[in-house]
Amino acid sequence: MTPGTPRALTAGIDVGTTHVKVGFFDERGGCVAAVRRATPRDLPALVAAVAQGLEECAERAGRAPAAIGIAGMAETGVPLDASGQALTPLLWWNDPRGAAEIAELDLDARTLYARTGRWADAKAPLAKWLWLRDQAPEVLRSMRWWASVPDAVAYALTGVLRTHATLAARTLGYHVELGEYDAELLALAGLSGARLPALQPAVEPVGGVVARISGVPPGTPVLIAGHDHAVGAWAAGIRRPGDVADSLGTAEAVIMPTAERPDPDAGPALGVTADPSLDGARTVLVGGLATSGAVVDWLLAALAASAGTGGAGGGCGDDDVRGESGNGGYAALPGLLADVRLPTGIVVEPYLRGRMAPAPDRDRRMTWSGIAAGHGAGDLLAAAIEGTCLHTRWTLDELTALTGTTPQRLAVFGGQVRIPLWMRVKAAVSPVPVQVVRADDAVCAGAALIAGQAGGSLDDVPVLPAERLPPDPELQAAYLPLYDRFRTSARAPRRQEHA
Repeated sequence: MTPGTPRALTAGIDVGTTHVKVGFFDERGGCVAAVRRATPRDLPALVAAVAQGLEECAERAGRAPAAIGIAGMAETGVPLDASGQALTPLLWWNDPRGAAEIAELDLDARTLYARTGRWADAKAPLAKWLWLRDQAPEVLRSMRWWASVPDAVAYALTGVLRTHATLAARTLGYHVELGEYDAELLALAGLSGARLPALQPAVEPVGGVVARISGVPPGTPVLIAGHDHAVGAWAAGIRRPGDVADSLGTAEAVIMPTAERPDPDAGPALGVTADPSLDGARTVLVGGLATSGAVVDWLLAALAASAGTGGAGGGCGDDDVRGESGNGGYAALPGLLADVRLPTGIVVEPYLRGRMAPAPDRDRRMTWSGIAAGHGAGDLLAAAIEGTCLHTRWTLDELTALTGTTPQRLAVFGGQVRIPLWMRVKAAVSPVPVQVVRADDAVCAGAALIAGQAGGSLDDVPVLPAERLPPDPELQAAYLPLYDRFRTSARAPRRQEHA
């Protein structure tokens, strides 16, 4: 490189449930420019938001990206006609349509998990295809392709439709052991593999940019990096058994590579999916908490409503602190938590919308125990944070028992890493050393870093910088009885009340 020549930048795109993020990053994952917008509900608006984000980043950075990597949520997608136009608005992972249709199939849970690494529910695109078959057959007849949102964005940029195995595996129509679409499962909805995107490795460009985007030259390579959790974990250096990632946002996911696939009875019983790794070399177990940052969002909103106050939004960095939800009440969080003494002594089960893992229970709801007269608003917020961290510890313990692999480190990334109390609790509760990934957006940065290896190897993707949290033996010891109380409470059956 000639002295004084600017280093090459790559672009990352992360299409999340709440926000679509676009950023330009240097070769180590340092953010040079970033744009964040609310995720639109339909494909044309989503593509426009991505294009505008790329243009704005190019203007801020003063140069074009050398390549573009795309990551995002997997199950949300859209049916496309033969000309590539969307036939419906985006069909979201949290849309309950398809629940009845997929339940009626009464698929054998053990066989299904052995083939797909997951269970039958409305979250899967297969459920949406079944719903279209029964409720909107004209759409299914006109559907030339199904595309998850990362696939659809790449298609809009390049005119080439492809996908990655970590996205295909989330359809419930993909055989994870064979590494190909499952013809028998697809046939349940009247589909075949010809109507789904062909698979492409994460570092292989799907094509060059053909869309007209100011600041992005035609022909710029575009790559589908993969599912958001997988991309963030890979960028955090979580690539082999013994490493674990904790992805924080509105929801939370514990991500553990393993040498072997779990028993098809044990996996569903624990509520963990068995996904292909980003490089396809092994299995990655994922156990989720649907309401992590969402619990704090809910509590902040309730406290603000009771006080008659509201919150205002902030810039890109502040959005990261608020996780995925963008709740303006996070501006008040540092002050509310300033004088909290840890541990609070309050045990919170953080289940606003049921529990996925490690003991699946869709009817489980939030509970509080141990609130005393001396506790204030800050203590309640801290207790909710403690509850999410205790749940993650429980999930990690159960995954360790399932795999027989003792974790060596826990890499944490996401918006909540900028909340000091959250990280103090995370480090005190974790049974293994905690490393905090210091990146403006680990998934977006990871997609860009993968794009930087276009045509090369995933093993050469740089690891984002991380900071090890120092241990606090006194606080760790103080949390042990609280963790015991949490597990006892969380494992106890709840009596269902009926009107």
